[in-house]
Amino acid sequence: MRIELRDGEKFNGSPMKIVIQMKGSTMFSDVKTIREYVDMVLRNAKMVENVELTVKGNTDEELARSLVGELLERGLAREV
Repeated sequence: MRIELRDGEKFNGSPMKIVIQMKGSTMFSDVKTIREYVDMVLRNAKMVENVELTVKGNTDEELARSLVGELLERGLAREV
């Protein structure tokens, strides 16, 4: 899978690899875990884009799959 965010950044791989890449490119270095990163994305989507994402999962892999799916579904990213 290869996605492009609305700001033009591109990421590829499995949803987990995509989220790890996204997490690595963030300017917020205090975000340590996938769960913390997902929570930050949810807050920012609501605050900046006025979009409420629904992300569910018990494991990092489930959270990553759900986050990538929501980004695509809500138009914050597209498959390329």
